[in-house]
Amino acid sequence: MKAKTKKVLLAASLLSLFSPVVMKNQASALDIQAPTFIDDVKVKLLFRPRYEYVDDHSPNKNANALTIRTSIGVQINKIFQVNGLKAYIEATDVGALVDDYSPQKSGYATVNDPDIARITEAYLSYTLNKTTFIAGRTRVNLDDERFIGSVDWRQMPQTFGIIGIKDNTIKNLDILIAGIYERKGVTDTLNAHWRLDKMPIVLHGSYTFMPQLKITAYGYLITNISNTYGINARGDIGLTKDIKFSYLGEYAVQKDPYTKYNVATKPKVDADFYRVEAKLSGYGFFGIAGYERFQGADKGESKGFTTPLATLHKWEGWADNFLGYIANTDTFGLKDAYFTLGYTYKDYGTATITYHKFDADKSTGYVGNTLKTISSKNFGSEVDVLYTVDLTKRLNFLAKAAFYDGKNITGSPSLKDLTKYWIQLTYRY
Repeated sequence: MKAKTKKVLLAASLLSLFSPVVMKNQASALDIQAPTFIDDVKVKLLFRPRYEYVDDHSPNKNANALTIRTSIGVQINKIFQVNGLKAYIEATDVGALVDDYSPQKSGYATVNDPDIARITEAYLSYTLNKTTFIAGRTRVNLDDERFIGSVDWRQMPQTFGIIGIKDNTIKNLDILIAGIYERKGVTDTLNAHWRLDKMPIVLHGSYTFMPQLKITAYGYLITNISNTYGINARGDIGLTKDIKFSYLGEYAVQKDPYTKYNVATKPKVDADFYRVEAKLSGYGFFGIAGYERFQGADKGESKGFTTPLATLHKWEGWADNFLGYIANTDTFGLKDAYFTLGYTYKDYGTATITYHKFDADKSTGYVGNTLKTISSKNFGSEVDVLYTVDLTKRLNFLAKAAFYDGKNITGSPSLKDLTKYWIQLTYRY
């Protein structure tokens, strides 16, 4: 193991013993000795080696990346003998064992897993009855991560510094109100910090009427980018004892951000988004059909509908060909019709195949008052395949691939063919 990795893990271990520092939804493990002012301490470990191959059909050399994520976390479930006062700290190191890829080396295709180490989570939380106050750096995954997520697919996850409150005092009603004072992206180039009076604001509430209907409403007020307001409905309907139908419908609008911070002018945004999805599952088989539509930019607008804080790898194909486009510009909009077939079995894992058909929302778009055009509204297609299985209780194997056919479309985005493969092991303790 590299010296840098050893230093990060040692620092995390020392901090865990003397810092009152938090998180959730992690596989847990080992009780350790702790100072008297803290109690119920558990250590969590994760090792995730992964091989990634990228052929971007350009003058760049094909990328070959063998990377490993090493994480150690310490969960403290009681501080100063105060019930409900908890803390979590986690350090993560990403190391490249084979680094024939950009940004590690110039002239190669890109893999967004550079050598990097940081404290990924460090937060305090206090729960009183059914209300939780939280402050510090943590993962934030809202709904299915369409708008805000931790991007855990990449070796360095995305985390946020937040000050927030969660409440479910009213049965079936979950509310989150939070301010974001920092973003730690999957690479350091995505990091951002905000003054407390200029923070992005998260407003999120959901009410479960019945298993067949859950309504969620939200407002994501992102400094310097946009204000997003939306609503979705989802639910599960049992057709027979063994067959289930699930659905999702969502609509959102984006407007100018509520404030600007360190920019000369406030961006102009006026766009909408909708998606529908249906899933039929039974006897281990499942099928999904969905459609998303992002509106592009009209005259005088800075961008179309964007989702800069989402777990974007989950959407618009695993090749990530539209990742930067949907995060930042979406000049011409985007339509994505997708279909998935899969099978899962407890002892043999899950296998899926997904097809995407991409199109522009329109052939002309604007950046401010500058007219942009593309040669075709056909944005290509993609096939994604996946196989994953739990080899043991703690060890998971994953193999997947993405094949994007871009039709060599010119303009922005530039849509050349793209091929990616991954092989990954994940061990949790």
